Amino acid sequence: MSRPLNVLIAGFTILIAAIVTGQFEFSAKLVFAILTASFITSGANIVNDIFDIEIDRINKPKRLLPSGKVSLKSAWIYFIISYFLAIILALLSGWFMFIIAFSIGILLYTYSSYFKRTVLWGNIVVSFSTAIAFIYGAEAVGHWKAGIIPAFFSLFFHFGREVIKDMQDMEGDLAHNAVTFAGKFGKQNSIFLVNVVFFILILLTLVPYLLNIYNISYLWIVVFGVDLVLAGVSVIIWFRNDVSALGKVSHLLKLDMFVGLIAIYFGVIDVSFIN
Repeated sequence: MSRPLNVLIAGFTILIAAIVTGQFEFSAKLVFAILTASFITSGANIVNDIFDIEIDRINKPKRLLPSGKVSLKSAWIYFIISYFLAIILALLSGWFMFIIAFSIGILLYTYSSYFKRTVLWGNIVVSFSTAIAFIYGAEAVGHWKAGIIPAFFSLFFHFGREVIKDMQDMEGDLAHNAVTFAGKFGKQNSIFLVNVVFFILILLTLVPYLLNIYNISYLWIVVFGVDLVLAGVSVIIWFRNDVSALGKVSHLLKLDMFVGLIAIYFGVIDVSFIN
């Protein structure tokens, strides 16, 4: 239920955010930040499954809760443990880090309990929460401003992916009065929205190189490893937008997050491996 890949991405995001500041220093505070983000991600995924149990009986019946492999009581215990550990670790990182972590934790809880069933607000909440991870990671080494650029990338990337996931879950959502953008405006309008968001993101990914903030290595990786994927997904979903296809596209985008993080990493290191 914790979604190990999501947890790994969250921790890796914090590490990359710290590295791109140019002031990277491995410390206890950074370790706490990585673990805090990981536990919040774990707890958020668990509580999302708890509130979505009836919807998942239709959309994803093989998941642990709807299939009965894990009880609701156990799920709540796992959620509480995850959030408790996150809050304790955030406290050890300082009050500013604690305020950010606590606020995002509450925001993700309200996403599962309420915002997920609204038009676009749920998408915005998730996108904002993932974007803040870069600010959080950069602040772990005392330079939060360095996380702003990747935070913007994350905001648009996750917003587009969240709309795709809503398209995938539309049947179950509507059956339980969860009216997302896809449920209210249909797949065609949702696909158009994803196309617009990804087009803007592709343009934004070029800006750091043009402004000499990130190097040529970043440009090559982001163009061929991220932008081409975004463009491909934008085209594919016009022709294949059944539940199975959307699920594969969503998973592809999740894996592509690692490529984006790698692009940013190589964009700030001193030695460029592509001349």
